Amino acid sequence: MNFISFFKSKKFQIATWIVAGLIIALGIFHAGIMVGYRKASFSYRWGENYHRNFGGPRQGFMNNFFEKDFIESHGTFGQIMKIDAGTLVVRGRPNEEKIILMTKDTVIHKGNDNAVPTDLKINDYIVTIGQPNDQGQIEAKFIRIMPASLMPKQ
Repeated sequence: MNFISFFKSKKFQIATWIVAGLIIALGIFHAGIMVGYRKASFSYRWGENYHRNFGGPRQGFMNNFFEKDFIESHGTFGQIMKIDAGTLVVRGRPNEEKIILMTKDTVIHKGNDNAVPTDLKINDYIVTIGQPNDQGQIEAKFIRIMPASLMPKQ
């Protein structure tokens, strides 16, 4: 049998299309596995971190509902306790420590003016808005350093 006639044959073309179709189907299957793995890794610790990430009363929604025991889910207000290389530890309400992660994209304001991370000082009060990660930390999108005149007297 001649190789040129074999590659031009109808059987070879059909086999080539079948193999190409199987490769595409396997690629789609692999993409589905990767998406499923990503979703599973996110939800793995969902129950452990639910209250830290998404807010809600610590005793459940029907107990102590009127005491407003809600957790700040996508941000916090509090006093800076520690500053360490892009990470802030903030004492929030009610005396809970929150870990704030800063990136190069984090916008920082002091009052209404732009600020930089070096403007953050221990004992400053800040308002942080961000997104919780699966460890219960807040990935800060925006931080506002509050003026000392507005802070509670100790």
